[in-house]
Amino acid sequence: MKLLRIFSIKIFPVIIVITLCLGCRAFKPIERLKESYDPYHGGQYKASLTDWSREARIYRGLGVELIATATFKSSKFRDAYSNEYARTYKLTDSEKTKLLKDQKNAALAYNDFLLAAYVPDKKLNDFNKKDSIWKIYLTAGKNGLLTPLKIRKIKKVDAVITHFFPYITPWKSVYLVRFPAISPAAGKSMIDGSTENIKLIITGVLGSAEMVWE
Repeated sequence: MKLLRIFSIKIFPVIIVITLCLGCRAFKPIERLKESYDPYHGGQYKASLTDWSREARIYRGLGVELIATATFKSSKFRDAYSNEYARTYKLTDSEKTKLLKDQKNAALAYNDFLLAAYVPDKKLNDFNKKDSIWKIYLTAGKNGLLTPLKIRKIKKVDAVITHFFPYITPWKSVYLVRFPAISPAAGKSMIDGSTENIKLIITGVLGSAEMVWE
């Protein structure tokens, strides 16, 4: 009996450990944790965001005057955005089709950029103002400098926009910078198959920076 009692004492913890492990396997907590590291669940949006985003900085000595990150909302990026939005919000087929169509039409009409900018002096983070110390231009191929149709500050920075543009931080101001898709001078699309690169240029008394998409 004593031997049996000792055996029971030793084997009982082993049974508990095995039971717990089997329970853990049933609930698959490791897979759930793994999923949480990728908010896009293995989709193409992350790669598209990387492909169509650029960063530029302006330094004066050892001090930084500007950190700017911009995403060019190309037609390919808009497709990836639409697919991710549809996945996130579980849109119906008709809703997704409408979203894709709206984004395609927007790409045909405008060259849009989502710009997130950090300036140490917050008063100088004023890209949307007419008397801003900054100027923003776009060049495409051999076209000259083009000024924006509109620079709109996005005042509501919530979980939705930071999901799609995770480089946005509380220290950055966010803008939509809009240019025409059709060149006013040439009367044709600014970006076509022959365009080698486009540049978003930010310039002012504090310095100049360029972001290039090839």
